[in-house]
Amino acid sequence: MSRTIHILTRPLEDQNVRAFWAPLLANKRLLADSGITIRPFETTTPALTDCDTLIITSSFWRGPWTERRGDAIPFIENCIRKSRQLLYFDRASTSGTVNADVLPLVQRYYKTNLLTDRSLYQQELYGLRQFTDYYHRKYGIIDPAPALSSPVRDSKDLAKLRPSWNTALANYSLLGPRLSALYRKMPLAWLMKPSTRFCAPSADRSIEVSCRMGTTYKYETVAYQRRQLADRLARFRKADRISKIIYFQELRDSKIVTSPFGFSEVNYKDFETFLSGAILLKPDMSHIETYPDFYEDGKTYVSHNWDFSDLDEKIETILDDYPSFLHIAEAGQELYRRHTVGPQAAERFVSYFSDLLAEADSGSN
Repeated sequence: MSRTIHILTRPLEDQNVRAFWAPLLANKRLLADSGITIRPFETTTPALTDCDTLIITSSFWRGPWTERRGDAIPFIENCIRKSRQLLYFDRASTSGTVNADVLPLVQRYYKTNLLTDRSLYQQELYGLRQFTDYYHRKYGIIDPAPALSSPVRDSKDLAKLRPSWNTALANYSLLGPRLSALYRKMPLAWLMKPSTRFCAPSADRSIEVSCRMGTTYKYETVAYQRRQLADRLARFRKADRISKIIYFQELRDSKIVTSPFGFSEVNYKDFETFLSGAILLKPDMSHIETYPDFYEDGKTYVSHNWDFSDLDEKIETILDDYPSFLHIAEAGQELYRRHTVGPQAAERFVSYFSDLLAEADSGSN
């Protein structure tokens, strides 16, 4: 059965938006073969609701939600009245928040990453994230302008939450973001495809640990984890930023790459690490649900505790017997390849998206 889907979002101006669109545009033909026709909208027109399914993304509204909700809520309510089906995709980078005033309105609410413990959405999380709330409570870290998440009032609405797809399905090679940015001028599907250039985990690697990262954030509770990591890893490598070319070379030369949380737990560096063939070392990811899920501790990445109590031990254990840990880099890279450019990657995404639509059609919780 054929289906026309209209998607309202802002233009392909940043990597977050491009990461949402990448699998849809790269697989546009295969989606059409499956009976799914996608049409993007960057502005509101009378034709917007003339479709089988209308998808509205939170990224359509620029700026803080508190400043936009006065326009957004009446607009969403009007679209619900005019649409056969409306699905809402929250593109906020953090897993810890939902737009609590949108959730009661819509049939399905999709996020790139969801908290495994859904009850946390009914609490006020300091810094809008589970991990920032943790650092605030455990260490007393204070943000210059504290922000609290807005609790979901009715627990029944939590059943509407679903994972969409995370930012992994875009191109994270050296020139990847620039290539995908060209799509606006040249709408060629291959510009949105992920990179096929992988470095073998077994390659010679002269750098023990790479930890390049930014450490300045408007939320001190976000920056805290990164600053702690930079201090603890200074004996291996500085965290200072370097040119992108040298950065990618360093990743390919590294045995371990650390990827702390930022605005989101899922980090672009995760995907760069899989491409480079290094072992991914991250804070424990067991608190989130995401798709694709590349985070199986001890199999596709190595976790460390949020309080860093086991960080040194984890690093020393890997470096003392590095060859016996190569299987982790290999498994992480292979799983990433399978979902991005593997022989069935396109079919896998189209099947996932089709199942997402079918589940919404069924109305099951």
